[in-house]
Amino acid sequence: MKFCFIYNKKASSGRKSNFIKKICNNLKLSHHVDLFETVTEKEAEDLFKQIVKEDYDRLVIAGGDGSVCFAINQLIKNNFQPKENFAIGYVPAGTANILQAELGMSKNINKILQTLISDNLEKTNLVKINDNYFILMAGIGWDAQIVQSINSKIKKILGKVIFGIKGLEKFIFMKNTKIKVNIDNDELLADWVLCSNSRYYAGHHKITDTNIFEEKFTTYIFKDLSRMKLLYYIFLIIFNGNLNKSTSVITKNANEVKLKTFDKSIPIQIDGDNFGSLKDIVIKSSKRKFNLLKAA
Repeated sequence: MKFCFIYNKKASSGRKSNFIKKICNNLKLSHHVDLFETVTEKEAEDLFKQIVKEDYDRLVIAGGDGSVCFAINQLIKNNFQPKENFAIGYVPAGTANILQAELGMSKNINKILQTLISDNLEKTNLVKINDNYFILMAGIGWDAQIVQSINSKIKKILGKVIFGIKGLEKFIFMKNTKIKVNIDNDELLADWVLCSNSRYYAGHHKITDTNIFEEKFTTYIFKDLSRMKLLYYIFLIIFNGNLNKSTSVITKNANEVKLKTFDKSIPIQIDGDNFGSLKDIVIKSSKRKFNLLKAA
């Protein structure tokens, strides 16, 4: 098979380089592999303009959850038309690696190699947010504030620890922006909205029964976000695996959600990466799908 192997060095510390290269070198023993290492977003964008012209059987992304999300969006923007057996493989080399849990991936090199050369693929459900797509989730409000406040260089050094530090900071100095939410012909006010296409959140903590291969996503509408309620939500996620017991969280399975702020823009994260700040957001189901390789 012909592999395109992209290592997003920005998504992980340099300590992952040897791990990535071992996987790549083992693949080269039996397959054609083109290895590309990217650091800047511009480098990656230019690379994808060339990739779509090649006849690859597999696109392997080594990085974080956001790296795979970025890759899929670049393929779509460059009008990539995948052949039937084309699939995207994932090598977990980021911080949270929620996609690793969704795909049942191991960090064992031999098991990763087995998956990358396998035909154990399934079409993932993509959710559209304005003109982009995500695989796992979109957070509007509190968690996006944390993501936006993290310096990428410090993230490389501290890893998951920086999320705890920044999370505590945003917890102490909590400041919410009201969001008008239109869903299922209802109009609601919220402090935080989380649209999840994944069963996991904040690492490998189960939050819902959906998954990235089902044609639906779950929307959690947090009506009144306070410090005490946030602690309760964290408790429910860790010990219950869902938020159903909270009366201040509205859970919806709808095909479209429209969000609008009253004055200033609100921060957004998709698949753990900063998506900027906007006043108007539309999140809806899409017909876009890509084959993802699951653990063999």
